[in-house]
Amino acid sequence: MRIIFIFLILICSFSSFAQEREENTEKEVNQERLKQRTMLDDSTKIIYGMKTTSYIDKDNFHFSDTIFNILDSTLNNIYDISVPESNEFLYQNLGNLGSPLNNIYLNIPTAFSLQSGLGSLKPYIKNISTERLYDTKSPFIDLGLYFGGLGRSKVDFEFSRNVNKSWNLTFAINRISSDKQIGAIRNKGDKNIKSSSVRLNVFHNSKNKKVSHYTDFMTLNHNILGTGGIDLVTDSLPLKFFLYKDFDVRLKDVNNLYKNLKLESYTDYRLSDHFKVYNHTKFKNEQFSYEDMNISENLDFYDQLTNNISTQDSFKVKSINNRVGIKGNSKILNYNIYGNIGTYKFNTNLVENNISELYVGALIKYINSNFDLFGNFEIKKTSDYRFKLDFKSRIFEASYLSGLYEPTIFQENYKGNHYSWTNDFNSSFLNVINAKINLENNFLIFSPSINLHTIKDHIYYVETNHLQHAQLISFNQFIIDLKLKLFGSIIQIDNKYTYSVSSKSGEGILNFPRHKFYSKLYYNGKWFNNTIPVQLGAITSYRSEFYGDSYNPITQNFYVQNEFQLENYLRFDIFFTMQVNNLRIYLKMNHFNQFDRYDGYFVTPYYPAQKKVLDLGVRWYFFN
Repeated sequence: MRIIFIFLILICSFSSFAQEREENTEKEVNQERLKQRTMLDDSTKIIYGMKTTSYIDKDNFHFSDTIFNILDSTLNNIYDISVPESNEFLYQNLGNLGSPLNNIYLNIPTAFSLQSGLGSLKPYIKNISTERLYDTKSPFIDLGLYFGGLGRSKVDFEFSRNVNKSWNLTFAINRISSDKQIGAIRNKGDKNIKSSSVRLNVFHNSKNKKVSHYTDFMTLNHNILGTGGIDLVTDSLPLKFFLYKDFDVRLKDVNNLYKNLKLESYTDYRLSDHFKVYNHTKFKNEQFSYEDMNISENLDFYDQLTNNISTQDSFKVKSINNRVGIKGNSKILNYNIYGNIGTYKFNTNLVENNISELYVGALIKYINSNFDLFGNFEIKKTSDYRFKLDFKSRIFEASYLSGLYEPTIFQENYKGNHYSWTNDFNSSFLNVINAKINLENNFLIFSPSINLHTIKDHIYYVETNHLQHAQLISFNQFIIDLKLKLFGSIIQIDNKYTYSVSSKSGEGILNFPRHKFYSKLYYNGKWFNNTIPVQLGAITSYRSEFYGDSYNPITQNFYVQNEFQLENYLRFDIFFTMQVNNLRIYLKMNHFNQFDRYDGYFVTPYYPAQKKVLDLGVRWYFFN
């Protein structure tokens, strides 16, 4: 709370500092209106709004792009609050808002630098660490309030303003709070998830356009008061009755805490019109801990332990990466050439080690009126490499990725009360080919695509340790994406079907649903004399049965299992949303087709999916 209080004081100070500039701007606007003899009615009093607040993505900014985008004020998908919902149920969780996540398919590495391996909460970090750099002509607030049934809530607050023409300050707070959906002792207030984060960003563009800089600070505390899932024998599946809060659970009074602190600083200097030098530094401090101070009550859950009195396991990783490079752009070509030095210090239950890495890389983007071509190559002194090529035109997209990725720190080192390992794995080879066709007219968008994956020396987690599979594994996906617009786009239907298959060498190692279907049918129109945009519709999601990865609270990671089969399930959600000026409101009924209170399905072994519940939310933009 002290940190939040200090940041609020800083915001007020910056606001006061910028007040004079804002008043002068308003005086100039008013004088211009008087010259033009403009009538001062309600419409002309609105000086600031969507068109005076813009942003640029960090990736585009790093590539020397200068085009800023305006804010999104549409109603599309604002009701998808949880990460699985906003990603078309690509992730499995523990059946609650804010719980750990796992991709139901193959996880493709997105970074070439050495990773900690603590990945079950990374999608939340991506959500709160916005990749936007703002340029605002007035104070801007983006406020999202989510009031979920059964004790679930979410708050997203973002404040941004230009202190002057060259400096921008952005401050954000995010909070998730969820009651236990299974095995709750009290009807209200028996917490399962308590998560809070604070982010501060400072963005600068000098008046002469020679210097650009941003500093981004983020801290996250994510507390999971775990249950271990419901207590049942897998031989008794399928389960006939879902009791939710009345279920007996496998763990009592255990606590997971994940902390992540990130500090990022970037500065570039323009030497000529198309040539810049830059320095990019990232500091990250990650740690997770598992605490069970009364093991005697949970002995049936543990297969092995060293200390039978209590568990206080922890795993910490600190890293500093510094990148130095040159970049430039022209009408048809952007380039970025760099070298990166990284140092890592990890601590597992007071055992400390150090790792360093060095790699060089280059990015090139060719821009043409008919297509874009992007290339990225990186290589380490250990001979690990990553090569990526993207081609995009109006009707065809293709990409190729080939890489040799070293094991994560967690895959090779861990020591705790229940598990301990020291591994020496080979780097994993990954080859991915994607191709997509886009056919579009006024009535439909048809986009079939194919994803071909080849993996060798695949590393996977099996609860008590990690294993490496030396054989070559093929994993392929065939996707049909069809969008229909009927009656002048008043009725819209979005459909996506995914068929996945792997080679025999991947059986029992890569587990995934063979069939997955996601569809959204909705009415999109305007009410009250075409002044109030509204959407009303239903979402259908289906996945076939598969042996989904299970969750281990001790290590806070998902692991491969082949005993608990998640049954196929068809789920319906219905929603209504409307917009009044800058205010958007929505209602959503999750799992609408759970007509029997004792019906349900498992989203992760031992963890039932969210039961039927009504959610309410608002998203509000404030200007000036």
